[in-house]
Amino acid sequence: MTTLRHAIKVSAPRPDTFRAIADIREVAAWHLGVVAGDVAVGSELYLVPKPSLRFGWRTDEILPGERLRQTCVMGPGTSPGKVVTFALADLPKGGTLVALTDGDWPADDPHLPFCNTRWGEVLLRLKEYVEHSRA
Repeated sequence: MTTLRHAIKVSAPRPDTFRAIADIREVAAWHLGVVAGDVAVGSELYLVPKPSLRFGWRTDEILPGERLRQTCVMGPGTSPGKVVTFALADLPKGGTLVALTDGDWPADDPHLPFCNTRWGEVLLRLKEYVEHSRA
C-alpha cells in the first residue's frame, strides 16, 4: 500500500492557515468548483471540482490549529474509504508547514498518479489563498 505525502510552506500564521482548511466559507474561496456541506466532526464536506467529478469527505477529527482528518465517503474509483490528514506546524522562522497524507492506495491503482498530482495543486491553491487573502 502507498500513502501519498505532500507538504508546503505557507507564509502565514498557523491559525490563519488552519481556518482556510476548516471554515467552509474559506474552503469555498480557494477550492475549484462547488463546495457544500460543513467541516465539523461527523459532518460531510462535498467538493465538485467539475460536473463529472464529486467527492464527499466526512470530518473525523479536528484539533484546532493542528490537525484535520477526513474520510472519503464518496468519489470515483477506490477513493471511498481513503483518509486524508492535514497536519500543521509552526516553521522556525515564521509561517506554517502544512503536511498532507492520503492513503492507503494500492501501488497499481490507476487513479493514484492523478490524485497525487491533484493534491499538489490543492496545496498550491491553499498557499496562494492564505498568503494573498491576508496581505
